[in-house]
Amino acid sequence: MTRSEEFYEETKKTNELPPAPPAVDPVVFRGMLGELVLAAGPTTEADPVGVLVSLMANVSALIGNGPHVQIGDTRHPLIVWPMLFGRTGAGRKGDATETADRLTLAAMPEAEGLFVSGLSSGEGLIERIRDPRDENDQGGTEDKRLRILEAEFGSVMARAKREGNTVGAVLREGWSGKALAVMNRLALRASSSHVVIIGHVTPREFRLRLAQTEMAGGTFNRFLPVYVERSKRLPLPEGIAPEVLSELGAQLRAAIERATRHGAVGLGQGARQLWEDHLYDELGCADDEEGAWSEFARRALPYCRRIAALYAVLDDRSEVDVGDLAAAAALVRYSIATAKFVLDRTLRNPRVDTLRRALDGVGEAGLSRGEVSALFGRNLAKQLLDRLLHEVMASGEYVEFRHSGERGRPSIRYRRATP
Repeated sequence: MTRSEEFYEETKKTNELPPAPPAVDPVVFRGMLGELVLAAGPTTEADPVGVLVSLMANVSALIGNGPHVQIGDTRHPLIVWPMLFGRTGAGRKGDATETADRLTLAAMPEAEGLFVSGLSSGEGLIERIRDPRDENDQGGTEDKRLRILEAEFGSVMARAKREGNTVGAVLREGWSGKALAVMNRLALRASSSHVVIIGHVTPREFRLRLAQTEMAGGTFNRFLPVYVERSKRLPLPEGIAPEVLSELGAQLRAAIERATRHGAVGLGQGARQLWEDHLYDELGCADDEEGAWSEFARRALPYCRRIAALYAVLDDRSEVDVGDLAAAAALVRYSIATAKFVLDRTLRNPRVDTLRRALDGVGEAGLSRGEVSALFGRNLAKQLLDRLLHEVMASGEYVEFRHSGERGRPSIRYRRATP
C-alpha cells in the first residue's frame, strides 16, 4: 500500500483531517554527508533521509564537544538525536541506521566501542561515561562520547513512565552536553557528556505510549522526528561495494578529523540575514501553536543552528554560509512535517475552523465557492482555497454537490454531509 492509499484508508476509518505525509527537499543532501548518502542510495532500500540523519548522529558523536554554537548564554554541542518513525518492516528504519553505521565504522573502526544499545535508566547511561573515582578505577572514562541506538524506543518510553526512573531527567541534561549525576547511594557522576541517541519507533506505538505530561516535560522534544519509508524495491540488495566503502570511509575520516579542530561556529553575513529576516520567525512557529506536534518542535531553532554548523565544520569551516543554513532549515521543516503527521490527526487550522462553523450554520443550502472565499475577505489565493476545501471535504463530514441555479446553470456547492 502506498503512502497515499494508507492515508486514504486512515481517513475513511477516523473521519479526520490528517496532515500530508512529509516530503524531503533534496537540498538537505549537502556536502560530505549528502555525497555519502547518495553514493550508498542505489545499494539499499533505506530511505535516504533516514541514512542522512543517522549519519549526522554518528558524526556528531565522534567530533566531540569542541565544535559548538553559542546561542545567548547557552553553549550547544553539535549533537543530533534523530527519532526515526516508520512502519514495521516497510519503514526500513534499521536499514537506514545500519547503512550509516557501516559508512561511519569504515571511516573510524576504532569508534566501534562507542556505539552501544540498551537505554534502560539514567543511572545506566551515567555509568557508561562516569568519571573515574581514582587512578585505580577501571570503570570510569575520560572519553564522554557515546552513541546509543534504541531500535525499540517504545520500550524506553514505557520505562520512563515508571516512578523513580531517571532516564527522562538525564536525557534532558545530556542533550545539552551538561554534567550528568544522580543522587543515590552510588553517587554516579559524569563531569561532562557528549551523548547521541538514535531512536526507532512506529508512529502507532509512539502515539499509544505518549502521555501529554511527558511531552510537557521536554524529554521527547530533544529528538528530531524523521519519517522514513522504503525508498525502492531491491529483491537482492548488495550494500555498498567494499572498494567504494573504503574510499568513502577515507573521505569521511578526513572530514571528521578536520571538524574536531573547530570551536565556536558562527553565522556568515548572508546566513545571519537569512536567519534574522526569515528563518527565526518561520521555525519558531511552534511557540505560538497548541497542537501536540508543536511540543515536538520546540527545539526547531537550536536544531537548525546545530545542523547548519555540522554541515560547515565537515567542510572545514567555522562559519555557516547560506547553503548550510538553507539545508538545515529544510531538514528541520521535514522534522516539523513529520511531527504533524505522527502526532496530529486533525490540524488546528483557524481557517478550517472558520469554514466548518460556516458550513454548519447554513444547513442544506450550503455555500458556493465564492461564498467560501468571501469568508476570508476574498484574499485567499486559488491554491490556498483549493487546499482548504480539500482538507475539509476529505474529512467525510462535509460534501461537495451540484446545485441548479435560477438560470438552470449547475454550480458546485459545499455543505455538511448530515444535518
